[in-house]
Amino acid sequence: MRKIIVFIIIACFLSVPVKADEIYDIQYENVGADKLDKSLDEQTKDFFSENNIDAKNPDWVNQITSGNVLSHIWNLVTGGITVPVKTGILIACIIFLTASLTAFSLSSHFETAIYAAVLGIGAIVATDVWQSVEAAVGAVKGCSSFMLSFVPVFASVLALSGHTVTAPSMSALLLGASEAVSMVASFFVLPLMGGYLSLSIASGVSPLFNGTGIVDGIKKIAMWIMSLLGTLFVGILGIQTAVNSAADSVTLRTAKFVLGTSIPVAGNVLGEAASTISASMGLLRSSIGIYGVVALIFMLLPIVLELVIWRVVLMLNISLGETFSLPKVTGILRAVDSMLSVLLGVVLLVGGMFIISLSVVISAGKA
Repeated sequence: MRKIIVFIIIACFLSVPVKADEIYDIQYENVGADKLDKSLDEQTKDFFSENNIDAKNPDWVNQITSGNVLSHIWNLVTGGITVPVKTGILIACIIFLTASLTAFSLSSHFETAIYAAVLGIGAIVATDVWQSVEAAVGAVKGCSSFMLSFVPVFASVLALSGHTVTAPSMSALLLGASEAVSMVASFFVLPLMGGYLSLSIASGVSPLFNGTGIVDGIKKIAMWIMSLLGTLFVGILGIQTAVNSAADSVTLRTAKFVLGTSIPVAGNVLGEAASTISASMGLLRSSIGIYGVVALIFMLLPIVLELVIWRVVLMLNISLGETFSLPKVTGILRAVDSMLSVLLGVVLLVGGMFIISLSVVISAGKA
């Protein structure tokens, strides 16, 4: 009699129609995913809002087309090209003026003009380029802040979708990396870029100081450290995710088997219901995970384009300086370009580290 009563209760419970999309909406709000857009910067938030990109809609990824992406990139380029181009034109004018002055003398009488030109170029570049350096550091810290808000939500989705072993290990590593990135950006990258830029200008201006070796050493050390840390982090996360995902898969399959065999008659129905819920949470996991990847890309895209534009402008001016045989001028421009290459490497490394990590967890988390 008791078994019959239990069966009736279960049958009544299962008779309530619950669709996968309803489960998706309910769990979307329960895990706090509806607040993710508050962690985005204004530019990314506006782009997402204009193109109806919202993880609440499972089909949001279809809103990203080549047309709106290219249009967004073009707007970023036209908005970020003004300062580098103006600075490049001003530097080109100084190069032409210096070349004209030195062309009228066969002696070293106009050596002073060369150093004055180098000093003027250094002052112009330092002022304008430093704004991009601060913007790059701000973008890195913005990605770190977004990850601090995103990781707990994504970990909750992973846990609810049955990946109870993967969720804590992933969240611990990514939260630790986010905190570390924020601290390194504030207390290491910004001072390092400032010292790098100062040494570069001093090497070009002062005839008594040649810091080229120091500058090159800083660049090599920074690149080696960044590459090593990024490789270690992604490697550790990849290994942990692969092992933990296998454990999660075994646990989930065991739970479905026990549910299907331990409950008479209704066990198979409950097993199918569990599979439906698991599939819905899998959709939520993929949707939110890819949303995080896309958000990181669009948060870093403006500063990456700005740094690339700066490097193109500096390379053109370097070619112009070499044409008129002005090694001091080209030396300082090369040094600034080298500093920007290190900064661009830092931005790409941080973005790549977070994006690859999320991609690894998303792909390995499929049961």
